[in-house]
Amino acid sequence: MPGLYETLMNAIPELTAFDLRPLTGSLGADIVGINLLTASDEEIAQVQTALDHCHVLAIRDQNLDPAGFHKVARRFGPFSGNMIHRPLEGFEDIVRFTRNPEDRGPVVGEDFHMDLAWMEIPPGITMLYGEEIPPVGGDTLFASLSAAYEGLSDTMRNLILNLIGVHSGKGVFAINASNTALSVKASGQAVEEIETEHPLVCRHPVTGRPYLYLSGVLQRFVGMTEEESKPIIDFLISHALRGEYTCRLRWEPRTLTMWANPYLMHAAINDYHGHRRVVLRSTVAGSPPIAAGAGDQENGSTTFRKGNFRKSRSRE
Repeated sequence: MPGLYETLMNAIPELTAFDLRPLTGSLGADIVGINLLTASDEEIAQVQTALDHCHVLAIRDQNLDPAGFHKVARRFGPFSGNMIHRPLEGFEDIVRFTRNPEDRGPVVGEDFHMDLAWMEIPPGITMLYGEEIPPVGGDTLFASLSAAYEGLSDTMRNLILNLIGVHSGKGVFAINASNTALSVKASGQAVEEIETEHPLVCRHPVTGRPYLYLSGVLQRFVGMTEEESKPIIDFLISHALRGEYTCRLRWEPRTLTMWANPYLMHAAINDYHGHRRVVLRSTVAGSPPIAAGAGDQENGSTTFRKGNFRKSRSRE
């Protein structure tokens, strides 16, 4: 199966607004050479195209205050809503996460997860902007749920094709409320009662690429008990976290990282004790997950748009 770079060269229309540098053979890319605040609509569309295919983008050297971050985020679509976290004053669509040098215990999101997977329509994009970044550490891990699907045997793909997952918000509020880096809304306790059904095998609405709608809050499958579902869920999550389906994104000050939330799981790394880390977060509304259907599964094939890809300059 071709790697990400080969796929991009065959799939994406020519990108002229910036240099795109793939991070691994499965997902992720650095972008340099674009100012998202002043970019044209066409340039923003090219970033979206890159995101559709790479699923994780680290866009370097952005100078953003909360107002600028708000402006950039909304260029990619309306706010998805956030039932749990109290927003930054003056910006309903932004949350600030702060980890101080003296803080101990878990960091926000250190277990692999999908953001708000229990929503009927989960966020399509999550964005983080690094206001203060430790000199070392604090990286983010990502796992491609598209590559994970493609790595399954034909027999396993057929076995899981028509499964419907039940994703639960139970425990989500308590975890967030217990973290001193977060401020939560009292009304957020309502998420504890939410259960939402999504197809397990879905397809990307633009590229047609199949993926697993998989999250840490997946409780069971429709028509199966939790005991019956657990071995399948445990296997798929373990499979999705194989090294060849992941990338590790290294943060730098003034990096804006954006990821295509439904097609990934991600985790924060808690390895920067004694340093301060401050990031802004916003999310962009997505669309309901689309079941892949038997026609999209033949030989694990993927439908991509054709075009030319401009090779990026090598990293010095």
